[in-house]
Amino acid sequence: MKVLVANNYFYLRGGCERVMFDDMRALTAKGIDVVPFSVIDPANVPSEYSRDFARGVDIHAANPFGRLQAARESIHCARTAEAFAKLVDKTRPDAVHFHNVYGRLTTSILAVARRLRLPAVLTAHDYKAICPSYLMLKNGKPCTSCVDGGYYRCAIHRCHKQNLATSAVSAVEAYYARLTDSYGAVSTFLCPSRFMSQQLVRSGIAQDRVMYHPNSLDPGAYAPCYEGEYVLYAGRLSQEKGLSTLLQAMLGTGIPLRIAGAGPMEEQLQAAAAKDRGSSITFEGHCDGVRLAALYRNAAFVVVPSEWYENAPMSILEAFAYGKPIVGSRIGGIPELIAEGENGYLVESGAPEQLRTAISRLWNDQKARRSMGHYARGLVETKFSQDTRTASLLSIYDGLCRFGPSRAWLGGHTAGLPITNQFPVVLNK
Repeated sequence: MKVLVANNYFYLRGGCERVMFDDMRALTAKGIDVVPFSVIDPANVPSEYSRDFARGVDIHAANPFGRLQAARESIHCARTAEAFAKLVDKTRPDAVHFHNVYGRLTTSILAVARRLRLPAVLTAHDYKAICPSYLMLKNGKPCTSCVDGGYYRCAIHRCHKQNLATSAVSAVEAYYARLTDSYGAVSTFLCPSRFMSQQLVRSGIAQDRVMYHPNSLDPGAYAPCYEGEYVLYAGRLSQEKGLSTLLQAMLGTGIPLRIAGAGPMEEQLQAAAAKDRGSSITFEGHCDGVRLAALYRNAAFVVVPSEWYENAPMSILEAFAYGKPIVGSRIGGIPELIAEGENGYLVESGAPEQLRTAISRLWNDQKARRSMGHYARGLVETKFSQDTRTASLLSIYDGLCRFGPSRAWLGGHTAGLPITNQFPVVLNK
């Protein structure tokens, strides 16, 4: 079997690429011929297909003409569509797996898959299919306004980068994708969280085209440690991640906190932490590889104080793999991963006092931390292992090959895959 995998980036940029590369390695080990397609970029991982990649939309264009061209091409890019069609003709894949293709490759390649009647699935790593700005945030707060298809709101509220022009382009892009039924090429949307699947169905996508398909890790790549010396936050330092709330919760407790990551709030957070002389907060900056692994292993537990609709944070699964419980916000897909009192605690999003109480409770109960850590590790070894996910992907691809492309774009409202939910586990409803 040959599967073409398409994504904007072909280097380890974030959680999406992490999942994609893990899948590609695991599928290759199972004898699947995996063909990548992405945008030409000097940071890309070497591939025999690199010369077939597209010169994608220049999202970093500096001059006015370049920005105008980028805006037009982000809606439909004939150049990436042509490159995609050529690679399909060259490799003759049995199926296509789309990841994040918005912005750089654009949904124009979905139209090619539809025209060529290529069976396809898409992993919904973010909310772009239903939210022009992909974050479901308005003025920094969680928002579901555009789920009904009223994408003009994105422009009115300047939801994308707080800029009218880019927000307007994002709105037009969303309308174009809807009017041309770009997503009709997709037989099944694979959703890392049930929250994501619910939002897609609310937007009008048929229930049987949506499947819960969680992220995973290879547990063998992580050596668990059930002790720890500090609380860890690992992620982007931005408002929606709940860092201001976390600092409010931590200041004055004397509990050591390490913050690994970079982002627009870094200086503001450092200044706030410096005002409390009794605090024990360390900013580690951007971390990855061995350094990030060490931070996870030596943490007592991990905190995820998000204030937006997180889909399925890889940071939680990574913490579980290291045997670390979680204190997380009750928002988006986070509650699906945390069983209260079993592998962590849940608190209301944006509630510093609740967060402080939960952190202090877990910090002062070493026995509970150890027990929760073992439970968390067990989840990665069973429910969220790469082996489980790979077996599911093989079943999905087999269904694509046997039943062909989606009937949705042939005039019906059902997918071409008679696949039931293969991941019934919900840790916390």
